[in-house]
Amino acid sequence: MLQFGERAAKAPEFVPDPETRTWLARSLAAVVAHLGPPARKQQWVSDSPLKKAAPRDLDALFELVCVAQEHIGQGDVEITLAPPGAGSAAVPPGFKVLGDPSGHLLHTFARGSELALVVMPQVFRAPSLLLGNLARELGRIGLWIQPTPSPALAEIDGEAAAELAAISLGLGVWVANGAYMFENACCGGGCGIDLRNMRAGLSLPEASYALALDAHRKGLSRRAAAKQLETTQEAAFKKCFEACASDVIAALPPARERPALRA
Repeated sequence: MLQFGERAAKAPEFVPDPETRTWLARSLAAVVAHLGPPARKQQWVSDSPLKKAAPRDLDALFELVCVAQEHIGQGDVEITLAPPGAGSAAVPPGFKVLGDPSGHLLHTFARGSELALVVMPQVFRAPSLLLGNLARELGRIGLWIQPTPSPALAEIDGEAAAELAAISLGLGVWVANGAYMFENACCGGGCGIDLRNMRAGLSLPEASYALALDAHRKGLSRRAAAKQLETTQEAAFKKCFEACASDVIAALPPARERPALRA
């Protein structure tokens, strides 16, 4: 984990411990198996129209959501974007929450087959946080639209599973870039968001290692996979990419099918 304050002079530990690496590999495998075909494509954020700048309002966010859904195989899934309700209530009338909404500036709710993504307006102040939140929710939706989860998937924390799903669907760069903000509880740009009350499913080292595993199973080089990663995240990813054992990579469901949507 990253260290700050009086321990900041020491080199940060970017690679998770062996037990965590084993857990990440097994969890990623369970998530990919549950997602099926959408997670077996070679799709990646830097190889898609998703390279555009982060949105600044609901209209722009809706446009990005539509493009992202096409990219990850959710083109036929309708999502309504909504600001928080009266009194900043997070739950729209008649909808039930998917997962745990605490500490999130974007979260998904369902009413039957209807999906609503509630967007707290302050998330637009921090582009990396916005994209990381969006990736997590699209991963959550990807898991939700599939049949009953396997016992292996049921054992994974829901928020971690949603982020692993986002990574396997090709949105891992967004997850990793967003994870860094939670490590130092600051976006670095004076956004005014109190990140101490925000929640992430995976830490930066965990997200970086899962991203490295996904890059390996998709046959991507480190350089190609690291496009769009910010400086610290790229350093973490490089260390994790080198730490991935060949036998672990071979045990993961491969992703060799080229996606239909390319830049």
